[in-house]
Amino acid sequence: MIPNHPEKHGAEALFDPSDAVAAQGEGLPDVPPAVLFGYQPSLTEAVRERADGTETLVRSQVCLRLTDQVGYVPVHEAGVGAPVTAMVAENAIAAGARAVAMLGGGAALQRVPPDAALLPTEAIRDEGVSYHYLPGDEPVRATPGLLDHLKEHLASAGFPTRRGPTWTTSAIYRETVPEVERYQSEGVLSLCMESAALWAVCRYRDVATATVHEVGDYLDPEGWEPEAPAERGLVEMLDPAVAALTAHLDAVAD
Repeated sequence: MIPNHPEKHGAEALFDPSDAVAAQGEGLPDVPPAVLFGYQPSLTEAVRERADGTETLVRSQVCLRLTDQVGYVPVHEAGVGAPVTAMVAENAIAAGARAVAMLGGGAALQRVPPDAALLPTEAIRDEGVSYHYLPGDEPVRATPGLLDHLKEHLASAGFPTRRGPTWTTSAIYRETVPEVERYQSEGVLSLCMESAALWAVCRYRDVATATVHEVGDYLDPEGWEPEAPAERGLVEMLDPAVAALTAHLDAVAD
């Protein structure tokens, strides 16, 4: 069982993320209050073309400023998966982020349009990171109000949206047929390697969080469909996601 130490959740950490972030220079960097996490180079390229400034988090981890309120972190430049995402989330939160949302590809377990924007609501915790933040019997969920803003702005931009549970696993080549059959029958919407970890970190740090999945492929017990061609994808979802994060910040400030 994870974690091995039975009293971990009430114990103080040896050091805080702010110590690592501040150690990179004079004090903490100034990141926007809302941050998007990206995992695809094509999206990062589009962000770099319009970014207005860069803040370094830790070592090569950077936050690109899109607006005064929203930044973008190309997580894929540090790696992929739950541990990397959790580490980068901790660094971004230590630097001032109060909302962190993923915008990335995910596998669809349900038959949805290829241009759909999937909005996971809760996560099946099939990785290891989240258990170091929250006990195993606690649910890990996205922030409802932020999900509402994402749905509103993505739908207004013409994207079909769908909400439902997601499955987070670190074992990409051990997604077995019985698991896919079970989760598909239970209405699980998508799969990725990061959401449960990100959401657990954000809940622990009292930060709003959510995930937007572009359909990258389809998982079906009858076979894997590795591509889901669509005319519009992550790059076109960027502006609605930025608008949704801005709306969320405005709403919580009122």
